[in-house]
Amino acid sequence: MARQKLHIDELYEVSGKILVEKGYAGFHFKLVSDQLNVSRSTIYEYFSNKDELIASLMVHLMDTIMAEYKDMDEIARPLAKLRNMYDSFMKYADIHQILLFAPFVNGAASPNVEKAMTTLRQQHYILNKLLTDVIEACKEEGTIRREIPSELIAGLLFQSIQIPQSRKVAEEEWHNLIFQVMLDGYGVKM
Repeated sequence: MARQKLHIDELYEVSGKILVEKGYAGFHFKLVSDQLNVSRSTIYEYFSNKDELIASLMVHLMDTIMAEYKDMDEIARPLAKLRNMYDSFMKYADIHQILLFAPFVNGAASPNVEKAMTTLRQQHYILNKLLTDVIEACKEEGTIRREIPSELIAGLLFQSIQIPQSRKVAEEEWHNLIFQVMLDGYGVKM
């Protein structure tokens, strides 16, 4: 017999896993309800359609990421802030995969979806601005070359989570290597 109670965090966790595994087109309430052992009507008590659930999940995930940066001003050096942001990107790499489904979400599916997608765009803008400001501060400090466009550096940092990890290198060391290559390049210094 299916249980009747459901915690929203459980719903988000299972929904995120299904999105990563099946993609937007393969995501549906039946899969979610089967994995949670609840009836689909239980899920409909929270969300009227899959776009509402996915949009709400994306905002929840961005809130999680943004919470990482609330104490950023306590970090004195810009390069340390940049490394902190990079480490956070790597920590939440799966979230990035889920956020890639944003263009597929039908923003007109309901007022809740429209509101969530607006919030998501605002959060993305804030995150991008924060990252760009930290990069600019690194340039002022002299730890990043000034002639490289900040948008390029930000894009590389965002995309670095897509680099498959080598099986021969531990995860933390892999992250350190990627950050070091972005900072120093990979050419031999002459």
